[in-house]
Amino acid sequence: MNSAKTYPVPETVAPQTVVIYCSSPRFQAAFRDFIETTLGLKPGEYVPFVVAGGAGALTRPDMLPKEFRFLKERLELFREQYASIKRVVIIGHEDCQYYKKLSGKLGSLLPFHTHLPLSDMKLLSQVFVRLLAHLGMRLELYYAKFADEKHTQITIEPVI
Repeated sequence: MNSAKTYPVPETVAPQTVVIYCSSPRFQAAFRDFIETTLGLKPGEYVPFVVAGGAGALTRPDMLPKEFRFLKERLELFREQYASIKRVVIIGHEDCQYYKKLSGKLGSLLPFHTHLPLSDMKLLSQVFVRLLAHLGMRLELYYAKFADEKHTQITIEPVI
């Protein structure tokens, strides 16, 4: 006799958005709350794409070709599976451990240091126009940063 708990599966799924964000546990609660309250998305209305470094590799396709390809191919897969997707939301954040490790490996080859800088977030718009326009998705960018010196509060603001 199977005593495993069962969970419901929706009859139809038609997500409107892919939300890409970093896997850092420090930011997860803030990201979930932001997605639900600010973006107004409930589970099933979006595809969460959680990966170390978030969408950072999309800003440097020539320097990080394997990582760029991974992200690009997943976005293409989501678009193929769910024609309902019309938007990509990317949430970057400061003090990313992935970028600290990456800059240690690649050193001076990378123009960023310990986190995905706000300036690189702005490069995402250019990359989407140049290399990801075939997806036909609207792009929205947000940036999370610590709101206090003790790193106990986070703010998330749109990148313009």
